[in-house]
Amino acid sequence: MKQMGKKSYAALNFFQDNIAYGRENKWKCRAGARYLYVCEDGLVHYCSQQRGYPAIPLEKYTVEDIRREFITEKGCAPRCTVACVHYTSYMDFWRAPQTIAGPPPAATAGKESELVQIAGR
Repeated sequence: MKQMGKKSYAALNFFQDNIAYGRENKWKCRAGARYLYVCEDGLVHYCSQQRGYPAIPLEKYTVEDIRREFITEKGCAPRCTVACVHYTSYMDFWRAPQTIAGPPPAATAGKESELVQIAGR
């Protein structure tokens, strides 16, 4: 019997391998729709790493907001490291193209960023 090695055939963490090797992931981030991050001020943001968008109070966040964010492409998605956002978006890989251009990533808006890869010994 052939062993699978360290990786499971059913593992859904391939995006972590891409991050470790400095590769971008192509996926549809559904933050703001399938996943909501609510900060201490009660505002809805895409996630803990992209605070500031859409920054709407939770009690005013509507179904229309959820529908809009579902089809909004997130500029931060290719290098996203937030596993829970990846996991909640898996089921939508083949569904609904993202037709709205989203805001630039908050951390890199207006400036070039360089990926730093840490190598082992």
